[in-house]
Amino acid sequence: MAAKILMTALCILSLAVVYMFTKSRKPLLTAAKSAVCGIAALMLVNITSASTGCYIAVNHFTAFVATVLSLPGVIGLVLLNLVFI
Repeated sequence: MAAKILMTALCILSLAVVYMFTKSRKPLLTAAKSAVCGIAALMLVNITSASTGCYIAVNHFTAFVATVLSLPGVIGLVLLNLVFI
């Protein structure tokens, strides 16, 4: 049940992100910058995990969230990690 809700929310957020990319003047450049920012944020969280105690495993799901949802997605993953672990 929770997985279905999470996947539905992820699909809705992904569609919102795609919509915002298409509204910009250069959608591919905007999407590329956003993806790089999200991956960099995910790597930064994992690099600082020794001092913060918060580690996010890199797998298909977290890479997708970091790439598509960018920084807000990584922040959401960190909050989920802190709440459920």
